[in-house]
Amino acid sequence: MLFIMAVGVIAFTNTEFSLGSAQDAYDLPKSEWETGDMRYLVLFNANFSPLAGILCAGYFLHTCSLPIIRSSKNPEKNDRDVFLGYFFVFLSYAICGVLGYIGFLGVDFSSYFTTNYDDTKLRSLID
Repeated sequence: MLFIMAVGVIAFTNTEFSLGSAQDAYDLPKSEWETGDMRYLVLFNANFSPLAGILCAGYFLHTCSLPIIRSSKNPEKNDRDVFLGYFFVFLSYAICGVLGYIGFLGVDFSSYFTTNYDDTKLRSLID
């Protein structure tokens, strides 16, 4: 979380952000992407399937809270404890989501995955 927060704050200091559509972001010249001086923040996009998968995975373990609360030492404080637990989880998701989106906007991760592995090693793993 600290890394994502640091990257997001650093991006605020050295990048100019403007609200725009997905088309504006795609039409940005390659020179702007390389220098990192200007980025368009896209607030609404039709490609929401990755976000839905992340939310499902993130909230999947929330069902574990019921057995933990059931066996608490002070049951009279369960309402407070559940509220605080959900609030801090929401806060951590919101901070990582917003600052992570801003901090890594425009970073091309595909080269990390395609150049770090040798084809012969991958083929030997598959065979």
